[in-house]
Amino acid sequence: MKHLLLVLLLLILSLSSQAQQNLVPNPSFEDTVYCPWGTNQLDACANWLNFGNSPDYFNTCTGFGGPPFNYGFGYQYTHTGNAMAGLATYRRPNSPSGPNYREFIGTRIISTLIVGQKYFFSFNANFSSQIPVAIACSKIGLRLSTVLFDSCCPPPINNFAHLYTDSVLSDSTLWIKLSGSFIADSAYQYLAIGNFFDDFHTDTLRIGNIPDYSYYYIDDVCVSSDSNYNETWTSSNEFFENPTFNIFPNPSSEFIYIKSNFKFNLIEIYNLLGEKVKNLNVPSLNNFFLDVSNCANGLYFVKVINKTSSFTIKAIINH
Repeated sequence: MKHLLLVLLLLILSLSSQAQQNLVPNPSFEDTVYCPWGTNQLDACANWLNFGNSPDYFNTCTGFGGPPFNYGFGYQYTHTGNAMAGLATYRRPNSPSGPNYREFIGTRIISTLIVGQKYFFSFNANFSSQIPVAIACSKIGLRLSTVLFDSCCPPPINNFAHLYTDSVLSDSTLWIKLSGSFIADSAYQYLAIGNFFDDFHTDTLRIGNIPDYSYYYIDDVCVSSDSNYNETWTSSNEFFENPTFNIFPNPSSEFIYIKSNFKFNLIEIYNLLGEKVKNLNVPSLNNFFLDVSNCANGLYFVKVINKTSSFTIKAIINH
């Protein structure tokens, strides 16, 4: 009897552990095979594959070509960590590539989904407003599959995805989290991200003067059978020991108090143009009062750095 109870307890603990797990390997693109030196190098990112055409991989290890400069695709920091992916989700039908041009990224999930089990998924997206060729679009989404796709044989454009947005995502400043749930109807093994809807079913918004294509950054992808885990998960949980990095007050007028549970020795502040407005070396510590009284009103990116990693958070200065 005791042996049976022990087996049942181990089974319950195992199921609980699986529930509080992200089934997406390398979910925030942090783990690299090599440091990318150009575009169309998703193979530099561990576990992620090119599921169609030429998606990109951005990592701060690249230097000037990495975040936030991103080889000219548009100025943007990662959602978390040091890396993110980028892909084209729409291109004008009369472009050289023709109608329904799409780029896709994909990966094999850690364990096959169980038919009849409810799963929750999410990822963060940000619009790259590369003027003058930018077009914002809808239908960016996530799709699960039982078969592997690649650059030669991409997912079908048949107006179906397990998660997608009907809204046109045009915010090039803030990251937008897309999330949803479904009950698995197949033993899915693969996940793909992109636009699985044709041009006719995709809404667009012209941003540039010479609009050509839609391009979005992707970061922090999650699939889990635990709804709370899906909503609260962050990539830092996967690579660091639960780091926290907060600033307050936010908005701020005179001083920003930086507090974290990891030590840092360098603070940098960037404006929306990517210009470094402050660069401050500090003793290795985990809290600091930063004077921002001489910064103009606006949105800034506060970056704290140590020998192994860096973290960025957005701050509003309003005197």
